[in-house]
Amino acid sequence: MTTVTSSRVGRAVLLALSAGTVVYALAVVVFGIVDLVVQLSTGEIRPTMYWSKNVYLFTDDGDGTNGVHISGVGGSVGAIIIGASPTTVAIYVTATVVGLLTQVALGALAIRMVARLRTGRPFDRSASRDVGASSIVVLALGITSQLLDWWARLAVIAQSGGGRFSTEFVWEPLTVTIGLTLAIVAFAFRSGEQLQRETEGLI
Repeated sequence: MTTVTSSRVGRAVLLALSAGTVVYALAVVVFGIVDLVVQLSTGEIRPTMYWSKNVYLFTDDGDGTNGVHISGVGGSVGAIIIGASPTTVAIYVTATVVGLLTQVALGALAIRMVARLRTGRPFDRSASRDVGASSIVVLALGITSQLLDWWARLAVIAQSGGGRFSTEFVWEPLTVTIGLTLAIVAFAFRSGEQLQRETEGLI
């Protein structure tokens, strides 16, 4: 495979990934907003709650003849909360919006990448800065969203007076992993920018 062909294939793959990210982020944001509006219009919120330790234990022997035994401790549950205070609802809404903004940041980065690919200069001087800035934004929004989700759960538990759900912070690694991956990509883009400048200097 020639260098030109490899370059074209690489750009095609990057274009497909960027376009897919735009579509995915747009779908997540649109459906997220619609779902949030539906929740608020029906007077409920749907935070993810987590059972306290040893509260929800389960076992399953299936049909009892195959020797397989399944057991465990309950984890997360998609809860429906009715009657939450305005403060609790506000915290939940803020957490949801911040989470959606994370997707907006990814979509905005993907759109800029598509624009660069169309101009034939994917590794111009601002490429690594854009990816690096997106990494910081995704990390900041992702961590903030998780903290707000935790706060919303605490508010629900405090208002209900229940003790069956955990008040511990639950770490969700996906957003942080994406942010760190973007940081690595930013370093790779800096190498691409240097190579592009060297190549242009030879022409």
